[in-house]
Amino acid sequence: MTPEAMPPAADGPALSLALALSPAPAPSPALSLAASLRHIHAAAAARRYVSYGGLAAASGLGWSAARRRMDPHLFDLCRRAAARGWPLLSAIVVDRPSLAHGAMRGRPLIGFARAAERLGRIVGGNAAEFLAEEQQRVFAWAEREGDHVLHA
Repeated sequence: MTPEAMPPAADGPALSLALALSPAPAPSPALSLAASLRHIHAAAAARRYVSYGGLAAASGLGWSAARRRMDPHLFDLCRRAAARGWPLLSAIVVDRPSLAHGAMRGRPLIGFARAAERLGRIVGGNAAEFLAEEQQRVFAWAEREGDHVLHA
């Protein structure tokens, strides 16, 4: 483009007006507490574990969009569950290699144990044992709740 054909640079009031008239950026996609609750409840009722990616998909998100939001989302879900006297629902949310057995190791297990402690639960010296017990509580919770309508 030749210099004569280029539009004038916007500055001052023209730039302010252009910015004011430009569409707002789309809100960043969010994980849905309601969708996560439904997904976890359905899996727990079938005594199945849920992958982090599967939980993201339940909110209509890919893993890359949900990854950084997952930890605070799971903590919020557990905080709300604990306030209702429910088990820590994120106990059955595991990485893909752990879907068959539900055992967590490393960072996911440490994160779950820390979240449980922040919510006033006593994890004790064996976080893996605490996790396994909490997973059984989640399965029992889903069985008790049956087809009740659950709200996040």
